[in-house]
Amino acid sequence: MINVLIVDDEPFIRQGLQLLIDWESCGFRICGQASNGLQALQCMRVVQPDLVIADIKMPEMDGMELAKTLYEQYGGEIKLILLSGFYEFEYAKQAIKYQVNEYILKPVVKTELVQVLEEFRISFDARAEEKRHQQRKDQIIMAQHMQSILLGMADKESIANVQSSYQSANFLRCMLIEATAETAAGSERKMDWFSRVEAWVGEPFKGQVLKPFTGEKNAVLLILTDLIMKDEAISLVEYIGRLHGELNQGEEPAVAFYVGKEVQRVEELYESYQSCGKMKSLRFFTTSGPIYYFEHMDTEIFTKRPGQREKQLFDGLIKSIEQQQMDELRSHAEAIFQFFLNERIDPGIVHIYLHYLAYNLLELVKGESGSPDSGLMQSAFLKMNYVMLSMEANIENLWEFSRLCAEKLREQQKWNAMGVLARIEAFIHEHYRENISLKLLGEQFYMNSAYLGQIFKKHYALSFNDYLNQLRVEEAARLLRRTDQRVYEIATAVGYRDSDYFINRFEKLMDETPAQYRKRAQAAYAADSTSCSP
Repeated sequence: MINVLIVDDEPFIRQGLQLLIDWESCGFRICGQASNGLQALQCMRVVQPDLVIADIKMPEMDGMELAKTLYEQYGGEIKLILLSGFYEFEYAKQAIKYQVNEYILKPVVKTELVQVLEEFRISFDARAEEKRHQQRKDQIIMAQHMQSILLGMADKESIANVQSSYQSANFLRCMLIEATAETAAGSERKMDWFSRVEAWVGEPFKGQVLKPFTGEKNAVLLILTDLIMKDEAISLVEYIGRLHGELNQGEEPAVAFYVGKEVQRVEELYESYQSCGKMKSLRFFTTSGPIYYFEHMDTEIFTKRPGQREKQLFDGLIKSIEQQQMDELRSHAEAIFQFFLNERIDPGIVHIYLHYLAYNLLELVKGESGSPDSGLMQSAFLKMNYVMLSMEANIENLWEFSRLCAEKLREQQKWNAMGVLARIEAFIHEHYRENISLKLLGEQFYMNSAYLGQIFKKHYALSFNDYLNQLRVEEAARLLRRTDQRVYEIATAVGYRDSDYFINRFEKLMDETPAQYRKRAQAAYAADSTSCSP
């Protein structure tokens, strides 16, 4: 909507203009009204109109003086349409040097006003699009200059361009805002939180929000200054806390904030950005968060010394999984990560260790197929980057993954005890309504279908097809006795796609057709009911 301010010293004229047309259907909104030029200027500071419609003759400050003031103070940003009587028209034309957009003769005619507004709207939309296009170009150029500074490759031109936007700032900081894997999983969700950062910040300076930043697939870089805090009249911690709250609407934190080192000059932003990267690797060792300040983090050099202790810890976890000691799994996970913390082992080395542990756990529970379980492969422990997570999150993920492995192993042991034929029988009873075959069973249980057919017949004294037909016919007989379903519906319900074939199979096994069976069953039921009557 285009905001319009109506200025006229006669109240009935102001009221009449508001009622003359449906402003909103034309794309306009009356944001205020004033009785003279001075009052209009005061009103503009509050309502910020895009267009002023003003009478040329008013007390204190007339339309001509208002046009001059708007031109001098706003440089043509706020447009003006003058209302004038017939004898004032030549006088009104003098305002052309003040970029008055249009003149409308009094009394105002509805069709003329609509036409003038439509022409203005088209022009306004074109200017707005051109302005947005230029802003996008400026942002891209500024982002390129800023990135060259942050990567330590800036020339004098880049520094000068960025300094022009931050020359009033007393301090600057880089703040890296990084999404978790779940938040960044889809492009729509990613763009949602990108846009929320921009909307909340308001981007008072060009280049303040960089997205997506070079080398950071799921991150936004925000340049913080003391000017932002001054405008909001709050501290740095309060400002960051509010922004984090805005981006984290759910129960679990969706994003992590890395607040870099404070610097005084634009060219020093490289140091601040480097400190953000260092914090990302340090995050692994923290029990705080998800907002991390460089000044509050321990930056001690890591040791890279591998030893036997980590293997002992891994073996202890694996043994507890094998022995189904569910109560001990969490303590093992805590011990592993506490060891990494105490020894300050390089996160890159930790990454290798945990991959090794994950491989061994998957090998333990992969079963007969030789392939990892698909459910386990979806575990957060395998999908998340360990270095990106806090200590608590890593412990939680390893504990959950260990529990899933133990449950999977218990399930496998249970199935092994039943034997392969018992498992196949259970599968048939669960899926007999579906289009199953020996070939499908062979694939499901990793057996040769011909061999499976042989051992099946030997064990059950029936071929697989005869066993399946018998199971289906027994279920069909039950449905014939207990339901009013039609024969073709029952055939479909027990797994036959052809009702004639079903009738043939039923008659072969039961020595009567489904209809005959149902009739006989109903007669028997009626006879029983009669004999039980007093």
